[in-house]
Amino acid sequence: MSSRAVRKTAGHTAQDDLAQVLQKVGINKHNNDDDDDDSDLVITTKNDYRRNAFEMLADEDDNNNDDDQVVIDSDNQLNDEIQHQQQSTTSKSKRKRKIKKKNIQTQKTDEVDDDFLIVTNESHSEAASSSKDIVSDLLSTDNRLLNPINEMKKKFGSSIVEQIERENNPTAQAMLANMPAQRRRAYQILQQQQQRPSTRLAKQNAFIFTKVGWPNYFKFGLLMKPSSPLSETAINTGNYFQFEYDKDYQRLQIQFFDHVDQHNLQGIMDILRHHPYHIDALIHLSDVSRMQDDTPTAVDLIERALYSFQQSFHPLFSITRGECRLEYRIQENRSFFISLFKHIIYIGERGCSRTALEFCKVLLSLDPIDDPLAIVLLLDYYAIRSEEYNYLIRFYTEQNQRLRLDGLPNFIYSLALAYFRISSFDKANETLQNALIRFPSMLKYILDKLSIRPDRTVEKCRYFSDSERYETEALKCIQQLYAVRMSNEWKEKDELDFLKDNVNHVIQIIEQNQDPRIANYTELRKTEYRKTPINVCRHIVLSESNEIRGFLTNAMQNANTFYTFDPFPPTDSIVGFQRPERPTMQVNSSYNSFGMFLRSLMPNFNLENFLVDPNAQGGAVGGGGAGGDNDVGMLQALQESIRDFIRDIGVTNIHEDQLQQPPGEDDNENNNEFD
Repeated sequence: MSSRAVRKTAGHTAQDDLAQVLQKVGINKHNNDDDDDDSDLVITTKNDYRRNAFEMLADEDDNNNDDDQVVIDSDNQLNDEIQHQQQSTTSKSKRKRKIKKKNIQTQKTDEVDDDFLIVTNESHSEAASSSKDIVSDLLSTDNRLLNPINEMKKKFGSSIVEQIERENNPTAQAMLANMPAQRRRAYQILQQQQQRPSTRLAKQNAFIFTKVGWPNYFKFGLLMKPSSPLSETAINTGNYFQFEYDKDYQRLQIQFFDHVDQHNLQGIMDILRHHPYHIDALIHLSDVSRMQDDTPTAVDLIERALYSFQQSFHPLFSITRGECRLEYRIQENRSFFISLFKHIIYIGERGCSRTALEFCKVLLSLDPIDDPLAIVLLLDYYAIRSEEYNYLIRFYTEQNQRLRLDGLPNFIYSLALAYFRISSFDKANETLQNALIRFPSMLKYILDKLSIRPDRTVEKCRYFSDSERYETEALKCIQQLYAVRMSNEWKEKDELDFLKDNVNHVIQIIEQNQDPRIANYTELRKTEYRKTPINVCRHIVLSESNEIRGFLTNAMQNANTFYTFDPFPPTDSIVGFQRPERPTMQVNSSYNSFGMFLRSLMPNFNLENFLVDPNAQGGAVGGGGAGGDNDVGMLQALQESIRDFIRDIGVTNIHEDQLQQPPGEDDNENNNEFD
């Protein structure tokens, strides 16, 4: 213990030391001669405060640097006190100078900013900057809103959500059930703590967290780098990035494409066994699980693909600010778009509409100009479902001119519903009447979906009854898509009365035949919706609904073959590598089509056993169709095979040394907030 600490333990203070020094120089506090004159110099040594000696030991550890500089001599102690006062005065003057200098710099900056604003107000760049700010503000989000568990806990409670999570992850539960209790606890702590984001930016970008049963993550060839827009236009605002593959990942991707072309599911599983976070293999296997109605496995694989993307983000990339862009034309970027879209669908099916809306913002922010997956057909749906009516109105008001939202039947019908639910009835009536005049067939689709027969007045009005005959297939597709998703939002009595009153008012407008909108909108329906946009076709294919996929036009259904993990790729697609050419072969025609499809899903399937040269002579050997019982057996065997495979790749990537020393839990943060 230092001498300074000893004096403090004995009750001495700086005033005591000062009194001793004054006594040495001849000023005694007990001097009666100058008692009156020197009363100001008398210093009391009374000190009621006594410190704990053990507390001084802690102070000594915290102030080692200070103790090294303390001089024990009392005269030097006085000098320290005087120096402390001088330093305090000096620091105050320095602070004043710094504040004054800062004010001068701020004033200069304001003057520069004013000059800059004057220049930019006269240039075109200000419009682009303003557009960027508006779009970024509309599409920005909070990463806490990107966790569906937070929304589910708010709705149903933590205990129910945890029980559902256990039931939806039978593979992990079966794996944990076979572990000893101590090893199971260590494994659970390891899974919770591994790969936690370490930086503030990484925490803001974290929207997928590891789960029990997932293999350990290690980076393999998937990178992200800053980029620039491929087409320089005034509306190309934002910070552009792109994913890229290194040489090893490119070779692995070529192997994956070969396995897909050969319908070799075993080869795809082998890729995942050695590289459990290969993006396209995870998406493909998720589609296979979805076809077997194994939704928990499909959801888990998509989340794992997104986690792989998340771990590859560039330090400057952010999904929450709404200002980072990805080009859909670049093949390496498209898997991220598609994984996010599938994730939105799965989240919506779990009833997490607010979380799905936030992910719609994220997906639209990646390419708000082209919207390659037509996310605007979903944004209004989740805004209504999550009761974010003001956001929907604001989005339409600010983006209608740029995105032409008034030409989308789903948006103007949802807009009318939003105005109605916030009790803005005049605006709601005006918007719904305009929607009924522009898209009259929507009334029939909504009523048919609700199994409601229109009254005689509507049936007699040919503007409503015959409108479907004069509409293109593309317009029918979008309207039916809206009716399937949103019909339940119109089934309540208040909404039906709101719809009925405005239909009767529109019929009166039509009978008067004086409104110019009738002729204008009739012509627009014939000319502006001739062909289904390619982004709408992608939207329908990825919607994971057989009823919705049925709206795909015959022309698009008969289009060239495409991969389910990359439907309808752009014609000007940019690929970072080239696949080697393969010889052209065809499947033996003697095999039953459905039987071949089921065989292709089996892990031990090899397409080469069923291929023949189209120029070869003679019939096929073997052949034969697949019977019904055999088909069911193959389907069940496939489902069990995939589940065993998912469990195996989760267990084989866990090493014993990782379970010996589980990390601490002091870095856990409360991420369960939901606003």
